[in-house]
Amino acid sequence: MNKTLICMISFALLTGACGDARKSEESAQNGQVDLSHEMLMSDESPLTEMPEYSKQRPGESATLDRSFENAPPLIPHRVSGFLPIKIDDNKCLWCHMPEKAPEFKATPLPATHMTSYRPVIIEKDGKYLVDAEEGEVVEKDLGRFNSAMFNCSQCHVPQAQITVEIPNVFDPDYRGTKEKSRSNLKKKMGEGVK
Repeated sequence: MNKTLICMISFALLTGACGDARKSEESAQNGQVDLSHEMLMSDESPLTEMPEYSKQRPGESATLDRSFENAPPLIPHRVSGFLPIKIDDNKCLWCHMPEKAPEFKATPLPATHMTSYRPVIIEKDGKYLVDAEEGEVVEKDLGRFNSAMFNCSQCHVPQAQITVEIPNVFDPDYRGTKEKSRSNLKKKMGEGVK
């Protein structure tokens, strides 16, 4: 399988798109895309009240378990003054770099943030090709923060207290208790690829 297909399958599995295709297609045509039974284009919200985000300073709040194994952890503290995150101005790195995290009792960036997963691109006969075998996970330890991951808020969002009248039927089924609060993604990155 090519990498694009693997990404598409992974996305489909993560979003639950592999369920009853006919029912999903009918729901999508009707504008329903989740368990809320709300119309996609509606301004109505299934939230009964606006989310209450943490007002606590970094290091003062409790963290929630990850939503599933290797899910990006939620930000347990206020983020005012941290945003917008820019490549040359990223306040998150002040406390979350592995060498600084113990001092601030912060979650250290995992090894995946110090790794590049971009394969080398080569030119051959006027075409640009990926210099990797089909299905191969290419990884290069950088020994430093991968600046391609500078935008922390692309994956990490603040924790919030919310009330929704939608039952959560998802079971994260962690393989171990450590996976609730730590990443093992670097070890598992190629799992199921070949």
